Amino acid sequence: MKKIILFTLLHLFSISLIAQTNKEKALELGKEAIKIMDEGKIDESIKLLEQGKKLDTENYIYPYEIAYAHTLREEYEEAIKILEKLKKYKSINNQVFQMSGNCYDYLGNPNQAMKEYDEGLKMFPNSGNLYLEKGNIFVYQEKYDEAIQNFEKGIKVEPEFPSNYYRLAKLFLNSNDKLSGLIYGELFLNLERTTDRSLEMSKLLYDTYKSSIIFNENEIKFDFCEIFVDASLIQEDGKISLPLCAIFGKNIGMAVSEENQFNLNTLSSMRINFINYFFKEDYKKYPNVLFEYHKKMLDNNVFEAYNHYLFQIGAEKEFKNWVNTNKIKYNEFLEWYTKDENILSISNSNIFLR
Repeated sequence: MKKIILFTLLHLFSISLIAQTNKEKALELGKEAIKIMDEGKIDESIKLLEQGKKLDTENYIYPYEIAYAHTLREEYEEAIKILEKLKKYKSINNQVFQMSGNCYDYLGNPNQAMKEYDEGLKMFPNSGNLYLEKGNIFVYQEKYDEAIQNFEKGIKVEPEFPSNYYRLAKLFLNSNDKLSGLIYGELFLNLERTTDRSLEMSKLLYDTYKSSIIFNENEIKFDFCEIFVDASLIQEDGKISLPLCAIFGKNIGMAVSEENQFNLNTLSSMRINFINYFFKEDYKKYPNVLFEYHKKMLDNNVFEAYNHYLFQIGAEKEFKNWVNTNKIKYNEFLEWYTKDENILSISNSNIFLR
Protein backbone atom coordinates (compact mmCIF):
# COMPACT_ATOMS: atom_id res chain seq x y z
CA MET A 1 0.00 0.00 0.00
CA LYS A 2 2.78 2.42 0.93
CA LYS A 3 4.60 1.60 -2.31
CA ILE A 4 1.46 2.37 -4.35
CA ILE A 5 0.96 5.73 -2.57
CA LEU A 6 4.65 6.59 -3.01
CA PHE A 7 4.50 5.69 -6.71
CA THR A 8 1.38 7.82 -7.18
CA LEU A 9 2.96 10.83 -5.46
CA LEU A 10 6.13 10.50 -7.50
CA HIS A 11 4.06 10.24 -10.69
CA LEU A 12 2.07 13.39 -9.83
CA PHE A 13 5.25 15.22 -8.91
CA SER A 14 6.90 14.30 -12.21
CA ILE A 15 3.81 15.52 -14.13
CA SER A 16 4.01 18.81 -12.22
CA LEU A 17 7.68 19.20 -13.10
CA ILE A 18 7.00 18.46 -16.76
CA ALA A 19 4.18 21.04 -16.83
CA GLN A 20 6.37 23.63 -15.18
CA THR A 21 9.20 22.88 -17.57
CA ASN A 22 6.87 23.20 -20.56
CA LYS A 23 5.69 26.62 -19.40
CA GLU A 24 9.25 27.75 -18.90
CA LYS A 25 10.18 26.52 -22.39
CA ALA A 26 7.15 28.33 -23.81
CA LEU A 27 8.16 31.52 -22.06
CA GLU A 28 11.67 31.37 -23.49
CA LEU A 29 10.27 30.75 -26.96
CA GLY A 30 7.88 33.65 -26.53
CA LYS A 31 10.64 36.05 -25.50
CA GLU A 32 12.75 35.05 -28.49
CA ALA A 33 9.73 35.34 -30.80
CA ILE A 34 8.99 38.90 -29.69
CA LYS A 35 12.66 39.83 -30.08
CA ILE A 36 12.91 38.63 -33.66
CA MET A 37 9.44 40.03 -34.45
CA ASP A 38 10.82 43.46 -33.57
CA GLU A 39 13.64 42.74 -36.04
CA GLY A 40 11.08 42.12 -38.79
CA LYS A 41 11.37 38.32 -38.86
CA ILE A 42 7.63 37.68 -38.77
CA ASP A 43 7.53 34.12 -40.17
CA GLU A 44 10.21 32.87 -37.79
CA SER A 45 8.47 34.60 -34.91
CA ILE A 46 5.14 32.94 -35.66
CA LYS A 47 6.80 29.49 -35.74
CA LEU A 48 8.27 30.03 -32.28
CA LEU A 49 4.97 31.30 -30.92
CA GLU A 50 3.15 28.26 -32.34
CA GLN A 51 5.60 26.03 -30.44
CA GLY A 52 5.01 28.04 -27.27
CA LYS A 53 1.25 27.74 -27.74
CA LYS A 54 1.51 23.94 -27.85
CA LEU A 55 3.63 23.86 -24.70
CA ASP A 56 1.35 26.22 -22.72
CA THR A 57 -2.14 25.71 -24.12
CA GLU A 58 -4.01 27.79 -21.52
CA ASN A 59 -1.94 30.94 -21.88
CA TYR A 60 -3.57 33.43 -24.24
CA ILE A 61 -0.40 35.45 -24.79
CA TYR A 62 1.03 33.16 -27.49
CA PRO A 63 -1.99 33.22 -29.84
CA TYR A 64 -2.37 36.93 -29.05
CA GLU A 65 1.17 37.60 -30.25
CA ILE A 66 0.52 35.45 -33.32
CA ALA A 67 -2.50 37.64 -34.08
CA TYR A 68 -0.35 40.74 -33.61
CA ALA A 69 2.23 39.31 -36.04
CA HIS A 70 -0.52 38.99 -38.64
CA THR A 71 -1.51 42.63 -38.13
CA LEU A 72 2.09 43.61 -38.87
CA ARG A 73 1.65 41.93 -42.22
CA GLU A 74 -1.76 43.60 -42.60
CA GLU A 75 -3.46 40.20 -42.54
CA TYR A 76 -6.33 41.50 -40.49
CA GLU A 77 -8.88 38.78 -41.30
CA GLU A 78 -6.44 36.12 -40.09
CA ALA A 79 -5.79 38.10 -36.91
CA ILE A 80 -9.54 38.43 -36.27
CA LYS A 81 -10.03 34.66 -36.54
CA ILE A 82 -7.39 34.10 -33.87
CA LEU A 83 -8.76 36.84 -31.61
CA GLU A 84 -12.30 35.44 -31.80
CA LYS A 85 -11.02 32.12 -30.47
CA LEU A 86 -9.04 33.95 -27.81
CA LYS A 87 -12.22 35.44 -26.34
CA LYS A 88 -13.09 31.95 -25.06
CA TYR A 89 -9.95 31.75 -22.93
CA LYS A 90 -10.46 32.02 -19.19
CA SER A 91 -7.77 34.66 -18.76
CA ILE A 92 -7.48 37.46 -21.31
CA ASN A 93 -7.06 41.23 -21.10
CA ASN A 94 -8.68 44.25 -22.74
CA GLN A 95 -6.03 44.38 -25.47
CA VAL A 96 -7.68 41.39 -27.17
CA PHE A 97 -10.74 43.56 -27.86
CA GLN A 98 -8.61 46.57 -28.70
CA MET A 99 -6.69 44.65 -31.37
CA SER A 100 -9.85 43.03 -32.69
CA GLY A 101 -11.58 46.40 -33.02
CA ASN A 102 -8.51 47.94 -34.63
CA CYS A 103 -8.42 45.15 -37.21
CA TYR A 104 -12.03 45.84 -38.20
CA ASP A 105 -11.22 49.55 -38.36
CA TYR A 106 -8.25 48.86 -40.66
CA LEU A 107 -10.58 46.83 -42.85
CA GLY A 108 -12.87 49.84 -43.20
CA ASN A 109 -15.58 48.58 -40.85
CA PRO A 110 -15.74 51.15 -38.00
CA ASN A 111 -19.21 49.99 -36.90
CA GLN A 112 -17.96 46.49 -36.12
CA ALA A 113 -14.88 48.01 -34.53
CA MET A 114 -17.15 49.95 -32.16
CA LYS A 115 -18.98 46.73 -31.29
CA GLU A 116 -15.67 45.08 -30.41
CA TYR A 117 -14.67 47.95 -28.13
CA ASP A 118 -18.10 47.95 -26.46
CA GLU A 119 -17.91 44.18 -25.97
CA GLY A 120 -14.56 44.67 -24.32
CA LEU A 121 -15.90 47.43 -22.07
CA LYS A 122 -18.61 45.08 -20.78
CA MET A 123 -15.87 42.75 -19.56
CA PHE A 124 -13.31 45.45 -18.70
CA PRO A 125 -15.29 48.61 -17.80
CA ASN A 126 -12.21 50.47 -16.52
CA SER A 127 -10.27 50.29 -19.76
CA GLY A 128 -9.08 53.71 -20.81
CA ASN A 129 -7.56 52.23 -23.98
CA LEU A 130 -10.96 51.03 -25.27
CA TYR A 131 -12.51 54.48 -24.78
CA LEU A 132 -9.44 55.87 -26.53
CA GLU A 133 -10.09 53.71 -29.59
CA LYS A 134 -13.76 54.69 -29.70
CA GLY A 135 -12.74 58.33 -29.52
CA ASN A 136 -10.22 57.86 -32.32
CA ILE A 137 -12.92 56.56 -34.65
CA PHE A 138 -15.13 59.56 -33.85
CA VAL A 139 -12.20 61.91 -34.58
CA TYR A 140 -11.73 60.25 -37.96
CA GLN A 141 -15.46 60.72 -38.60
CA GLU A 142 -15.13 64.38 -37.51
CA LYS A 143 -17.63 63.79 -34.70
CA TYR A 144 -15.55 65.75 -32.22
CA ASP A 145 -18.11 66.05 -29.42
CA GLU A 146 -18.51 62.27 -29.31
CA ALA A 147 -14.72 61.86 -29.45
CA ILE A 148 -14.25 64.21 -26.51
CA GLN A 149 -16.91 62.40 -24.49
CA ASN A 150 -15.13 59.07 -24.97
CA PHE A 151 -11.67 60.43 -24.22
CA GLU A 152 -13.03 61.99 -21.04
CA LYS A 153 -14.76 58.74 -20.07
CA GLY A 154 -11.37 57.09 -20.53
CA ILE A 155 -9.87 59.53 -18.04
CA LYS A 156 -12.67 58.88 -15.56
CA VAL A 157 -12.15 55.11 -15.55
CA GLU A 158 -8.34 55.11 -15.87
CA PRO A 159 -6.99 58.49 -14.70
CA GLU A 160 -3.30 57.74 -15.27
CA PHE A 161 -3.59 56.31 -18.78
CA PRO A 162 -1.85 59.05 -20.81
CA SER A 163 -3.22 58.66 -24.33
CA ASN A 164 -6.66 60.11 -23.61
CA TYR A 165 -5.00 63.28 -22.28
CA TYR A 166 -2.89 63.43 -25.43
CA ARG A 167 -5.92 63.22 -27.72
CA LEU A 168 -7.90 65.77 -25.73
CA ALA A 169 -4.97 68.18 -25.71
CA LYS A 170 -4.63 67.97 -29.49
CA LEU A 171 -8.34 68.66 -29.95
CA PHE A 172 -8.64 71.55 -27.49
CA LEU A 173 -5.40 73.26 -28.49
CA ASN A 174 -6.95 73.55 -31.93
CA SER A 175 -10.16 75.10 -30.55
CA ASN A 176 -11.39 78.19 -28.72
CA ASP A 177 -10.74 76.42 -25.41
CA LYS A 178 -6.95 76.39 -25.42
CA LEU A 179 -6.88 76.44 -21.60
CA SER A 180 -8.29 72.92 -21.42
CA GLY A 181 -5.80 71.86 -24.07
CA LEU A 182 -2.91 73.31 -22.09
CA ILE A 183 -3.99 71.51 -18.93
CA TYR A 184 -4.64 68.17 -20.64
CA GLY A 185 -1.35 68.48 -22.51
CA GLU A 186 0.71 69.21 -19.42
CA LEU A 187 -0.94 66.39 -17.50
CA PHE A 188 -0.04 64.12 -20.41
CA LEU A 189 3.59 65.25 -20.26
CA ASN A 190 3.76 64.31 -16.60
CA LEU A 191 2.25 60.87 -17.27
CA GLU A 192 4.36 60.14 -20.35
CA ARG A 193 7.71 61.88 -20.04
CA THR A 194 10.15 60.49 -22.57
CA THR A 195 8.54 59.60 -25.90
CA ASP A 196 8.23 61.17 -29.34
CA ARG A 197 4.75 62.31 -28.33
CA SER A 198 6.26 64.06 -25.31
CA LEU A 199 8.60 66.04 -27.56
CA GLU A 200 5.71 66.94 -29.82
CA MET A 201 3.57 68.09 -26.89
CA SER A 202 6.36 70.16 -25.36
CA LYS A 203 6.62 72.25 -28.53
CA LEU A 204 2.86 72.39 -29.01
CA LEU A 205 2.29 73.77 -25.51
CA TYR A 206 5.02 76.36 -25.84
CA ASP A 207 3.74 77.50 -29.23
CA THR A 208 0.20 77.78 -27.83
CA TYR A 209 1.31 80.00 -24.96
CA LYS A 210 3.34 82.08 -27.43
CA SER A 211 0.39 82.59 -29.79
CA SER A 212 -2.02 83.27 -26.91
CA ILE A 213 0.00 86.02 -25.21
CA ILE A 214 0.72 89.00 -27.45
CA PHE A 215 2.77 91.99 -26.36
CA ASN A 216 2.05 95.19 -28.31
CA GLU A 217 3.49 98.65 -27.67
CA ASN A 218 0.61 99.88 -25.52
CA GLU A 219 -1.23 96.72 -24.52
CA ILE A 220 -1.02 93.02 -23.76
CA LYS A 221 -3.52 90.64 -25.28
CA PHE A 222 -4.11 87.09 -24.16
CA ASP A 223 -6.62 84.60 -25.46
CA PHE A 224 -6.93 81.18 -23.85
CA CYS A 225 -10.67 80.52 -23.78
CA GLU A 226 -14.13 82.03 -24.16
CA ILE A 227 -16.29 82.85 -21.16
CA PHE A 228 -19.97 81.97 -21.38
CA VAL A 229 -22.21 82.99 -18.48
CA ASP A 230 -25.66 81.43 -18.48
CA ALA A 231 -28.40 80.53 -15.99
CA SER A 232 -26.61 77.33 -14.93
CA LEU A 233 -23.86 79.45 -13.34
CA ILE A 234 -26.24 81.43 -11.11
CA GLN A 235 -26.37 80.08 -7.57
CA GLU A 236 -29.38 80.12 -5.20
CA ASP A 237 -28.17 83.32 -3.52
CA GLY A 238 -28.01 85.05 -6.89
CA LYS A 239 -24.23 85.08 -7.10
CA ILE A 240 -22.54 83.87 -10.26
CA SER A 241 -20.21 80.91 -10.05
CA LEU A 242 -17.57 81.82 -12.60
CA PRO A 243 -16.05 79.12 -14.83
CA LEU A 244 -12.38 78.22 -14.51
CA CYS A 245 -11.70 80.17 -17.71
CA ALA A 246 -12.66 83.44 -15.95
CA ILE A 247 -10.56 82.69 -12.88
CA PHE A 248 -7.60 81.67 -14.99
CA GLY A 249 -7.99 84.84 -17.07
CA LYS A 250 -8.01 87.06 -14.00
CA ASN A 251 -4.86 85.56 -12.53
CA ILE A 252 -2.91 85.09 -15.76
CA GLY A 253 -3.76 88.69 -16.63
CA MET A 254 -2.04 89.94 -13.49
CA ALA A 255 0.87 87.56 -14.06
CA VAL A 256 1.36 88.63 -17.68
CA SER A 257 1.18 92.33 -16.82
CA GLU A 258 4.48 92.04 -14.95
CA GLU A 259 6.34 91.16 -18.18
CA ASN A 260 6.98 93.03 -21.43
CA GLN A 261 7.99 90.26 -23.83
CA PHE A 262 7.51 86.56 -24.45
CA ASN A 263 10.28 84.00 -24.22
CA LEU A 264 11.05 80.85 -22.23
CA ASN A 265 12.27 82.78 -19.19
CA THR A 266 9.29 85.14 -19.07
CA LEU A 267 6.85 82.27 -19.62
CA SER A 268 8.32 80.62 -16.54
CA SER A 269 7.96 83.86 -14.58
CA MET A 270 4.34 84.25 -15.73
CA ARG A 271 3.47 80.76 -14.56
CA ILE A 272 5.18 81.32 -11.22
CA ASN A 273 3.28 84.58 -10.74
CA PHE A 274 0.04 82.92 -11.79
CA ILE A 275 0.37 80.25 -9.09
CA ASN A 276 1.17 82.88 -6.47
CA TYR A 277 -1.96 84.84 -7.38
CA PHE A 278 -4.18 81.77 -7.76
CA PHE A 279 -3.24 80.37 -4.35
CA LYS A 280 -4.05 83.57 -2.51
CA GLU A 281 -7.75 82.70 -2.59
CA ASP A 282 -9.12 81.08 -5.76
CA TYR A 283 -7.65 77.61 -5.17
CA LYS A 284 -10.27 77.03 -2.44
CA LYS A 285 -13.20 77.14 -4.89
CA TYR A 286 -11.34 75.87 -7.92
CA PRO A 287 -9.27 72.81 -6.94
CA ASN A 288 -7.07 71.68 -9.80
CA VAL A 289 -4.66 68.75 -9.74
CA LEU A 290 -2.18 70.45 -12.07
CA PHE A 291 -2.10 73.79 -10.26
CA GLU A 292 -1.70 71.97 -6.94
CA TYR A 293 1.28 70.13 -8.40
CA HIS A 294 2.71 73.49 -9.51
CA LYS A 295 2.31 74.81 -5.96
CA LYS A 296 4.13 71.77 -4.59
CA MET A 297 7.02 72.42 -6.96
CA LEU A 298 7.04 76.13 -6.14
CA ASP A 299 7.24 75.31 -2.42
CA ASN A 300 10.17 73.00 -3.16
CA ASN A 301 12.01 75.61 -5.27
CA VAL A 302 11.93 73.51 -8.45
CA PHE A 303 9.10 75.14 -10.40
CA GLU A 304 11.33 77.47 -12.43
CA ALA A 305 13.49 74.57 -13.58
CA TYR A 306 10.39 72.48 -14.28
CA ASN A 307 9.00 75.20 -16.55
CA HIS A 308 12.21 75.29 -18.58
CA TYR A 309 12.29 71.51 -18.75
CA LEU A 310 8.62 71.28 -19.76
CA PHE A 311 8.76 73.67 -22.74
CA GLN A 312 12.32 72.96 -23.86
CA ILE A 313 11.42 71.68 -27.34
CA GLY A 314 9.59 74.91 -28.11
CA ALA A 315 12.66 77.02 -27.32
CA GLU A 316 15.64 74.69 -27.51
CA LYS A 317 18.35 77.35 -27.72
CA GLU A 318 16.92 79.30 -24.77
CA PHE A 319 16.63 76.09 -22.78
CA LYS A 320 20.27 75.15 -23.38
CA ASN A 321 21.43 78.64 -22.43
CA TRP A 322 19.38 78.54 -19.23
CA VAL A 323 20.71 75.09 -18.24
CA ASN A 324 24.31 76.18 -18.90
CA THR A 325 23.94 78.99 -16.37
CA ASN A 326 21.71 77.08 -13.92
CA LYS A 327 23.22 73.60 -13.80
CA ILE A 328 22.92 73.19 -10.03
CA LYS A 329 19.32 74.35 -10.03
CA TYR A 330 18.43 72.06 -12.94
CA ASN A 331 20.10 69.01 -11.42
CA GLU A 332 18.28 69.63 -8.14
CA PHE A 333 15.01 69.68 -10.07
CA LEU A 334 15.81 66.42 -11.90
CA GLU A 335 16.64 64.72 -8.62
CA TRP A 336 13.37 65.93 -7.10
CA TYR A 337 11.25 65.20 -10.17
CA THR A 338 12.38 61.58 -10.53
CA LYS A 339 11.65 60.53 -6.96
CA ASP A 340 8.58 58.31 -6.64
CA GLU A 341 7.00 60.50 -3.98
CA ASN A 342 7.13 63.51 -6.28
CA ILE A 343 5.58 61.95 -9.37
CA LEU A 344 2.22 63.50 -10.23
CA SER A 345 -0.55 61.26 -8.90
CA ILE A 346 -4.00 61.40 -10.51
CA SER A 347 -6.97 59.45 -9.15
CA ASN A 348 -10.74 59.56 -9.35
CA SER A 349 -10.72 62.04 -6.47
CA ASN A 350 -8.67 64.71 -8.23
CA ILE A 351 -9.03 64.21 -12.01
CA PHE A 352 -9.32 67.25 -14.24
CA LEU A 353 -12.24 67.33 -16.65
CA ARG A 354 -13.05 70.58 -18.39
